[in-house]
Amino acid sequence: MKKISLLLLLSFVALCLQAQDVENAEPQSVAADRPGMATGVGVLPFKTIQWETGFQWDYADRQHSFTLPTTMLRFGVAPFAELRLEYDGTLYSDAEWQYQVEPLILGTKIRVFDGWKAVPKISFLANIAIPITKEAYQSSHVAPSLYLLFENDVTDWLNLCYNLGAEWNGVDAAPSTFLALCLGFTINDQWGAFVESYNYFTRLSTHTEADWNLDAGFTYMPHHRVQLDVYASINCQDPAMYSNVGLGVAWLINP
Repeated sequence: MKKISLLLLLSFVALCLQAQDVENAEPQSVAADRPGMATGVGVLPFKTIQWETGFQWDYADRQHSFTLPTTMLRFGVAPFAELRLEYDGTLYSDAEWQYQVEPLILGTKIRVFDGWKAVPKISFLANIAIPITKEAYQSSHVAPSLYLLFENDVTDWLNLCYNLGAEWNGVDAAPSTFLALCLGFTINDQWGAFVESYNYFTRLSTHTEADWNLDAGFTYMPHHRVQLDVYASINCQDPAMYSNVGLGVAWLINP
């Protein structure tokens, strides 16, 4: 009887200590892939769901358009991997205002390496764009895109992120090359900032066409599960031909 009582007491103490560890554990914080075009290596924790959405105004070819919403759902499906579902819709004026439904993007991000000293953290990102309408402006073919994501924590307030990818448009056999370099700054526990260069290189029959872009923005966390952001982007070759501004929110829904 004494042995049983001692065993029950030890079990009760162990449960109390476990509950205390859970209670004292750091609350899970939002870690968003927005804003910007570069993507960090971070993978959503297992069994968590995160919603990232926003609004963007674009000025391209001397015409205005609005992306609303630009939204993504992320699901942590393993300790090292997440699934992603992304949808964008574009409101534009062509004699009259029209709403363009963009292809549905399904993807996954997988953590490959956690980094060691100067060796960067590495993740792999794969997306596939699936047309969901039959309108003339949309390709009838699926369009994959593949990326290697790298990241270094330079200091406790400076982060370096760089991406290399290949993007297919669903029409041409040869992909465009995507290259991004981003500096992230931690101002304090709530405020952050970033500046990045994101660029596309498209191989044509006689030459390679380059598209150089620069954007920057700020993030603010009113709660450890919520991040707000604002950003702007310009085309470095011809700022008058393309620019955008946007704002958004990321929300860690659970746990």
